[in-house]
Amino acid sequence: MQTNVENTSGARKFFSYLEAHGRYLDNSEDITIDGDLRSALASGKNRYNRKPELAALEADCTAGDVCLVEVADDCCSSSSA
Repeated sequence: MQTNVENTSGARKFFSYLEAHGRYLDNSEDITIDGDLRSALASGKNRYNRKPELAALEADCTAGDVCLVEVADDCCSSSSA
């Protein structure tokens, strides 16, 4: 699974929950992150406490500043012969 995050705020914005130390995204810019972003933040993965970053993500979602799309890995392939 991957999470696609798009800045829909209308302006360049800093997102503290992206990557290790946060990241700026221009308006309409997107980034794809390996794994489920919400689960990673909720579990504190790679950091002791990420609750503030999870709260920031939820606030941005509520405000419409980000659009999250979870992308499932394509685990099946079929070929027609």
